[in-house]
Amino acid sequence: MITKQEKISERSDRIKKLEEIRQIGINPYPAKTNRDYLINQVLVDFDKLNEKQIQITIAGRLRSLREHGNLTFANLEDGSGNIQLAFSKKELEGEDSYKFLGKYIDVGDFIETTGVVFITHKGEKSLKVKSWKLLTKALLPLPEKWHGIQDEEEKLRKRYLDILFNPEVREMIEKRAKFFSCLRKFLEDKNFMEVDTPILENTAGGADARPFITHYNAYDADVFLRISPELWHKRLMVAGFQKVYEIGRIFRNEGADVEHLQDYTQIEFYWAYADYNDGMKFVEEMYKYIAEQTFGTLKFKIKEFDIDLGGKWEKYDYVELIKEKTNIDILTVDITEIEKKLQDLKVEYDKKGFNLNRAIDSLWKYCRKQIGGPGFLINVPVIMEPLAKRMEKNKNLVERFQVILAGSEMGKCFSELNDPIDQMGRFTEQAKLREAGDEEAQMMDGDFVEALEYGMPPTCGFGMSERLFSFLANKSVRECQIFPFMKPKNFKGLEFKKTETKIAVAIINKGSNLKPWEEMNTIAHLNAAFGARKGRELLMQDTINTKDNEQIKLNIHQAIIIKQANSSQEILNLIRIAQEKKLEIAEFIREMTETSDDKKIIEMISKKNIEDVEYFGVLIFGKKPVVEEMTKEFAKY
Repeated sequence: MITKQEKISERSDRIKKLEEIRQIGINPYPAKTNRDYLINQVLVDFDKLNEKQIQITIAGRLRSLREHGNLTFANLEDGSGNIQLAFSKKELEGEDSYKFLGKYIDVGDFIETTGVVFITHKGEKSLKVKSWKLLTKALLPLPEKWHGIQDEEEKLRKRYLDILFNPEVREMIEKRAKFFSCLRKFLEDKNFMEVDTPILENTAGGADARPFITHYNAYDADVFLRISPELWHKRLMVAGFQKVYEIGRIFRNEGADVEHLQDYTQIEFYWAYADYNDGMKFVEEMYKYIAEQTFGTLKFKIKEFDIDLGGKWEKYDYVELIKEKTNIDILTVDITEIEKKLQDLKVEYDKKGFNLNRAIDSLWKYCRKQIGGPGFLINVPVIMEPLAKRMEKNKNLVERFQVILAGSEMGKCFSELNDPIDQMGRFTEQAKLREAGDEEAQMMDGDFVEALEYGMPPTCGFGMSERLFSFLANKSVRECQIFPFMKPKNFKGLEFKKTETKIAVAIINKGSNLKPWEEMNTIAHLNAAFGARKGRELLMQDTINTKDNEQIKLNIHQAIIIKQANSSQEILNLIRIAQEKKLEIAEFIREMTETSDDKKIIEMISKKNIEDVEYFGVLIFGKKPVVEEMTKEFAKY
């Protein structure tokens, strides 16, 4: 294996060559190439090109160089194929061309070559080079001295080199592209329209997941990265579209394993005037199509399961299957009994925010691993699915299915809930779970409920992630991402300015023995001054909806805290500290209670020293830690 020191030394040698190339007057990184053939085209048309001795130009990366006196052989690769080059001192145009090749060109460099094809005496198809030029000077050596990268983590960290050296990885990426291409074709042939919906959201909805949070500088607002586009697509159903789909990135701030990543590609479609039974037929047809088109077969070996997508797709009853595997009836059991069963089965589960929903889900995940499929999981309790429509015959269950394949879930479909009253009730129950510590419970989205109140037709909605591709390829989902997230080596955390909450603290001078109306007047003026400050977007107010969808306004975010000082001097000292820290300040003095004529106030104050001004109050606004530290000695009013 090449050592770090050898790598540094070779890089230094190549940089020296680069400088000398530039001094000669040659551009080592030109933009233009005259390539007129791909290497695979040359190999396909080789006999015709050889017979007519047609001069061609190809370009690519040098993968090897072998010098034999006045003759140098090389291998050139362009992504489509690989061909041998033959550089002869006699054949090359230009007296110094061969000398330049030997002195300045290394394996890994990109070059353009022009010449005619021929077959060597060993029978190898080759190109006899007449002229060539440098396209890109590589500064680091390729790791081919040890046949590519051996360390699995390093392969993913430097995936570009893994792709370069590993044909299987390149083939996987090409199949991945075909997978999504076939998916698009299938949906568009069925008259679905592709749409783009927001990734940054005020409310992360559409799934049970913990979201990522980021900050929107332009609006000075914290926002979520979406965990699903579902609620946007349903708004499009309200708007009158009948068939829409989206393929895009999803972000869920949860654990990672062979089946789950936090940043991945998902496809969702929504189909008006259809239900989950229509969805079952459609999804089965779609899975068979993309599997056949991408992999050329419907039979797969996935983990320990032999899967035939062309066979019968079973239906699995959620409640009955759990009862069969664990002897637990989830419709009647309490959380204590489930927790005991999980412990007996040695099932690991997250105790934070643990509730009946999470308990049942943990039990189901244990059972799921024993099912090969393909099939549909149906008859799920309503408490497990806040966005799905209740069944007509059993209001405790919802019209939902999940595709089960090789012990895992490979897609989910609902008859979408379009009753706004029921939806608000479900969101309210989810909000209670969040308040109790369940960070994956869904958030209240009053705007979405309002959209439903305008009316949404019966709709079938479906979503699946790139996990399906990884399962069919029988690899981990991480392996099947082109560039999976990798924690940098020697990671110490990102250096960025963290968003901090800001607060306003108003302080009343109790030492001035103000009358009640003077205190009220002081607070009113400080509030008004605060509201008139530069950048007035601070104050925001949310609402909460009752069961009958009436709105109650919640507390104002960043509401003003009121404290008290014992003297005007204390307030003046605080003002001076705030000025040093460049915080925003609003002041109220005695003269402001005596007249509303600004000219008179200016006339009175201009005759006084600052120490003689009697402060009735001050308001300080700034970053919460700073303002809290400055005002911690002042008692609350």
